[in-house]
Amino acid sequence: MTNPPVPSLPFPSRFASLAAALVVAAGLGACAIPLPDRDRASTSPAADAAVPLPPGVTPGQVERPIADRGAPISQPMTFRGVIPCADCEGQRITLTLLPDWTWRMRRVYFGTRQNKDMTFVSTGRWERLVDSPDRIRLIGDRNEGGLYEFVSGTTLRMLDQNGEPIQSALNYALTQQFELDWISEPFPMRGRVVSKDGESTIAICSTGKRYPVAPGGQGQALANAYSKLRVAPGTPVLMWIEGRIVRSGEPPRESVQVERLTRGTLDSPCDD
Repeated sequence: MTNPPVPSLPFPSRFASLAAALVVAAGLGACAIPLPDRDRASTSPAADAAVPLPPGVTPGQVERPIADRGAPISQPMTFRGVIPCADCEGQRITLTLLPDWTWRMRRVYFGTRQNKDMTFVSTGRWERLVDSPDRIRLIGDRNEGGLYEFVSGTTLRMLDQNGEPIQSALNYALTQQFELDWISEPFPMRGRVVSKDGESTIAICSTGKRYPVAPGGQGQALANAYSKLRVAPGTPVLMWIEGRIVRSGEPPRESVQVERLTRGTLDSPCDD
């Protein structure tokens, strides 16, 4: 099999396609993701139908149907490594998998022609493949995502578009980190906003998970924009923002801090 093309630095039109070029590897120690028995694929659909919600996640926080995505993990896990880049010295990837079947990713391009690092953050859902549970699929907004395989309890590598290992001498792996990275930098979000009784929430399209909007920042501006766009109180409005996922309180709870409003439209599904 020929080597895949080495991914280039992204221009705006190439952000989504580059996410498929990322590689991951799990690594260090006893906290590796447990790999379910391969015989699991032969279990009956009825046995796989009901998957419990992760701890701390309520049905109201998830807009997408709760599907069977394979064996869950009990704790968040972060993986990091450097993969090739055609237009720079390398891409430093940080990927955090969460028990609620979502992921967050930070991609830093270094050694660029402009002699400055370029950072991009994204998020989405993940699942195990039913017929090969040691492989996972990342699903993001629009065209983001990719296939990865645990080749051992500590190593996760990128697969090509056909689900086959990439034949290359270049590195296509990330290593699991002891230190958890929540990836809290701001990034472009597209989500369904509802503002009611002085409180706003946003369900991010790439994950389906609904977050409260944190006070401060442009949170009030978001509520004001919602009131002008909504058809009726409580009707969702699809909005594009620049925001970050932050944690606060004890036990920690996550919310979205709005940094900037981009645009909005009337009640529209995320698939539009």
